[in-house]
Amino acid sequence: QKAALAALGAGRSWVREQVKGLAENRRIVRSAIEEALGSGTVVGGSGAIYFMIRLPVQDDLRVVEWLTAKHRVCVIPGSACGAPGMVRVGYANLETARCREASQRLSDGLKELAARRAGGAEVS
Repeated sequence: QKAALAALGAGRSWVREQVKGLAENRRIVRSAIEEALGSGTVVGGSGAIYFMIRLPVQDDLRVVEWLTAKHRVCVIPGSACGAPGMVRVGYANLETARCREASQRLSDGLKELAARRAGGAEVS
């Protein structure tokens, strides 16, 4: 209740600024994903603060571990959300500059994943 009262007290300008930041982060993250895997791989994002991404491989848990270790990007395995073969990527609570940096690392990782898949290699 105290948090709700504080948010109300912050006023509309604060809320508008937060929503503006979310919209920019949403655009940055979606663009990075689509650049790496194509537009048909992004699911959702309307009314949420995350996207679900269709991976070019089924082992989403292994991909999450690999992205974290190799590309320093943390995402949620889709299998933990009832969507195996996907990952959940959040875009809230990040400053825009950090969101750009993380999105580039994510894009690099997804591009590498797609290239490995095309070449028949697994992530390790």
